[in-house]
Amino acid sequence: MKQFAKVGALVVLVGALAGSRMGAADDPVDTADKALVAAFAKGDKAALNKWLDADFTWIDHDGVMVFRSDALALGMKPLVGEGAGIEIVMHPYGDQVVWLQAHQDKNFAARFWVKRAEGWRLLHTSEISTLNRSEEVQVRPTYDIPCVNPCKQVPFRTVDKVQAAAIAGWQESGREFWMKHVADDNQTVSTYGGQTLPKRDRPQPKPREGAPVVGAAPVLFARLWTFGPETVVMVACQPTYGGKAYWASRVFHYQFGTWQMAESYHTDIMASGIMTEVQGK
Repeated sequence: MKQFAKVGALVVLVGALAGSRMGAADDPVDTADKALVAAFAKGDKAALNKWLDADFTWIDHDGVMVFRSDALALGMKPLVGEGAGIEIVMHPYGDQVVWLQAHQDKNFAARFWVKRAEGWRLLHTSEISTLNRSEEVQVRPTYDIPCVNPCKQVPFRTVDKVQAAAIAGWQESGREFWMKHVADDNQTVSTYGGQTLPKRDRPQPKPREGAPVVGAAPVLFARLWTFGPETVVMVACQPTYGGKAYWASRVFHYQFGTWQMAESYHTDIMASGIMTEVQGK
């Protein structure tokens, strides 16, 4: 596959003082995002119907997934919208996907904008209101759990070669594959712990001697969308061993000669019980 890289550099737009975004007045995604946030604030369903994709889904900070029609019926409002103190970061991938993060204090919102035939539409939004890691309840396994799902099998079927290639790279396990298939500027955001440092600056935990080897969190559900030959958007539900299940919202992008996970949001399902596995089952 031909190598593709991100289109354009990282765009950071901060309106901390004036409550507005600076430097992207002509950017179509920035314009669309501002119009969408304003429509949510006003409850303007006609405008919302224009900007929301037919496949739109919304994961709120409690880990509840809501589909397009229900979001409109419920009159939902963004956790992070417009105003003073809000930082906006935009990452474009190819020419059909822009990942936009709105951040204020402990609250994060990722908005996945995609280019359709009729123009830019919001495909998905995932929200996180971060909690202190000390509040997280975990029951760590005391025995090895091999990585079967997702390393060897997943409960969904890819619909094209682009998705198949992206997922094949994601399924590779081990530190060397993590170093290869996670983008250097990836900053994962999760309910407990908030936003990480970029991968290139992230200290890697050293395995404890005698500690069990626990595989990656398995996938219970996933939906993928393909945009061109180089970008895949994924929304997946994964129960982490010894903790709550979470929704993962991701962008995979073909760059630097390989498929990499470029963006990743982990929103814990607060109503979930603590998940684990019976040894050997």
